Amino acid sequence: MIDVVAWAEVFELAEQYGRTGGLGAYKVVIVSENGGMVRGWSGVAVEARPWAELEGSSIDTIIVAGGGPPADPPVPSPAVEWLAANAGNARRICGVCTGTFLLAAAGLCERRRITTHWQSRPTILERYDLEVAETDPVYVRDGKLWTTAGFTAGMDMALALIEEDVGHSLSVDLAGMLVMFLKRPGVQPQLSLQLSAQRSEDPDFSRLHAWILEHIEEDLRVERLAEQVGMTPRTFERRYTSSVGRTPARTVAEIRLEKALGLLSRNDRSLKDVARSCGFSSEQQMRRTFVRLRGGNPSDTVWPSGGGTGIGPR
Repeated sequence: MIDVVAWAEVFELAEQYGRTGGLGAYKVVIVSENGGMVRGWSGVAVEARPWAELEGSSIDTIIVAGGGPPADPPVPSPAVEWLAANAGNARRICGVCTGTFLLAAAGLCERRRITTHWQSRPTILERYDLEVAETDPVYVRDGKLWTTAGFTAGMDMALALIEEDVGHSLSVDLAGMLVMFLKRPGVQPQLSLQLSAQRSEDPDFSRLHAWILEHIEEDLRVERLAEQVGMTPRTFERRYTSSVGRTPARTVAEIRLEKALGLLSRNDRSLKDVARSCGFSSEQQMRRTFVRLRGGNPSDTVWPSGGGTGIGPR
């Protein structure tokens, strides 16, 4: 149920908050095949209208919620048929988490770049001939089609949609009102490096990751990291790579970039300042690190084409 409620509440908040500023209004209508109460796994229910009531209505954005286990989500035929018949009339089509499966079944993802929950990726590749985002970002936009990695990513997508409609300022204000840790750009990975790093079975390395984040603006060469865990550089690099699955240098670069993306999403600091505070030697090094670790052109995602600050509206 949170696949529905999470993003719906973002739009409701935008409607309430934006109304006082004279900004565009949103009206969220939840529909199902027959209407009535729709109950989630936890027992929480929402009331839906029959989608037949929308016939002849002007639909701006269709958002399809996910459901069922990520590894084998259900794809009900009536929903697929309704999407295939009505998607062409909407300005935007969005899939939250495993909702992407319904979009794919309706033929809406052909020749489109998409994403879905990381646990669903093998299944969607098996069922459909699609171009799934290789880097597993939290959301992807390809033309009028938006897809997300999970229900919290649905909130990030909702903020991005609001930013596109109304502007960056309101979307950032809403993120603050929702007490979101940061307003994530779409290129942010589904599983953060810091979360993945916590899976290390070596407690010394788990503590090291926290220390790296606290000292991210400093020189973090292998020699200094090895000193923190009381090993020689050679022994440290071998044991760390075996335990964590990446080199120490890769971990430092990933943590620097994650922090940079979070700072850039606030749009209130210069690129030079962000690069310095994240330990990059220059803005150019930060750009090169983005291309190497995330792929693509950073100016198309989170970097402005000029000097400027942060990110602009997508």
